[in-house]
Amino acid sequence: MSNSKSEIALTYFIEGASCSQAIMAAYGPIVGLTIEQCLQIGSGLGGGIGRKQYICGAINAGAIILGLKFGNKDLGDIDSKELVRDITGKFVSDCEMELGSSQCSELLKVDISIAEERAKAKDDGLFDRVCNNAVLKTAQLLEIYLEEKY
Repeated sequence: MSNSKSEIALTYFIEGASCSQAIMAAYGPIVGLTIEQCLQIGSGLGGGIGRKQYICGAINAGAIILGLKFGNKDLGDIDSKELVRDITGKFVSDCEMELGSSQCSELLKVDISIAEERAKAKDDGLFDRVCNNAVLKTAQLLEIYLEEKY
């Protein structure tokens, strides 16, 4: 495996990070965060925010990285706030097109808030198939957005 940020994100996920932690840890240092901060910030977002299966944690983490890179740093900077909203909206739309949905529940099609279903999904390799793909594809899209000049 090469050392592209998207492959680093996938490696973090495979090694035990949640989907959101994997994206945060791979891309957070670009925007000035430590790995420890990235893991902490991403810790509650996995499983679609606390296993509620809302927006995919990888996509959510990508939105945070975009906010840190392009967002407003003071209340009066309306232009940056609008810009990052537009960028983030496009990023989420691209993730939806690539993955089929931005919602963890629609991606997994299993209720991971139930321990037995979560264990069965893990045993069946569902997370390896679905979440590995979500982390990698989201990371690849995030790289494109981070390289853009806005």
